Amino acid sequence: MNRRSFIKGTSLLGLGTMIQMGCKGGAQTEPVKNHKHFGLQVFGVCIELAKDIPGGFKRLKEMGYDTLELAGYNNGNIALFHDPISLVDYRKMAQDAGLEVTSSHVRTPQQVYTPDNRQEVLDFWKETVERHALMGITYLVQAGIPTCRSIEDVQLVCDICNEAGRIAQDAGMLFTFHNEVNVAMRVMPGGQEAMYSLTGRYEKGARQIFDLLLEQTDPGLVKFELDGFAAILGGNDPVQYLQQYPDRFCLMHVKDREALGASGMINNENIFRQFHANGMKDFFVEDENFRSGHQFERVAESAKYLQEADFV
Repeated sequence: MNRRSFIKGTSLLGLGTMIQMGCKGGAQTEPVKNHKHFGLQVFGVCIELAKDIPGGFKRLKEMGYDTLELAGYNNGNIALFHDPISLVDYRKMAQDAGLEVTSSHVRTPQQVYTPDNRQEVLDFWKETVERHALMGITYLVQAGIPTCRSIEDVQLVCDICNEAGRIAQDAGMLFTFHNEVNVAMRVMPGGQEAMYSLTGRYEKGARQIFDLLLEQTDPGLVKFELDGFAAILGGNDPVQYLQQYPDRFCLMHVKDREALGASGMINNENIFRQFHANGMKDFFVEDENFRSGHQFERVAESAKYLQEADFV
């Protein structure tokens, strides 16, 4: 099947509506009174969830979660501490529990982008978009940046992301880039290695990777998922980025060193107020302490925190 026939024949996409929607959030059902609509990045419960996925999904729904963001994508399947499960079957298990899969984190197998493997990377995104289109998701997220040692490396990544963004847009999805701590590193023209200085002092001409990504990707093709915790660990102010780029951040990862609100190191109120002021709605709780042995307890605490917070 060629790409045009594939897209035309896929009834789940809602193509025109999705692209016009832009960054303001996916279609949502009428909310239950006093219930807030939010999601979970499944990586936060990956080990415990793998033991009983249908039962785990029901527990998450009971906690108050409505949507899921996937992790562990590989060749059309989800394999996250469990045997591979097709995307469609995984989504069906979620839907049976009352959860909707709206986003998916994907890492390209190519750890370094080069002119020689450029087409290989784009072929990967074409196949990945086609497989995710069968699920009708809203966001396809590049979950981290390939190795970048110079400004030229970042420029190539931006160029490829723009093309991947067009592929996703043609299928009714938003191509979205998730910031990790390493995007706070600086690169130089013709550089040999990315740099990070605790003092904030760099050679003249050094640029932060995150800033280059925002500047050199096409706003109409590439959006961003703001991880406020990762931004702060990298020395950046997430509120400042939301203010500077109000139309680029469609999504947020909400997380803390512990359950939400437990560490006191993240000013969630300021971040959420700016996020909502920008007109954005969609966010996912993420708990990266996935080996805690208390994953479901922690995400339950986070859900309770969100339900009780007057700024969410």
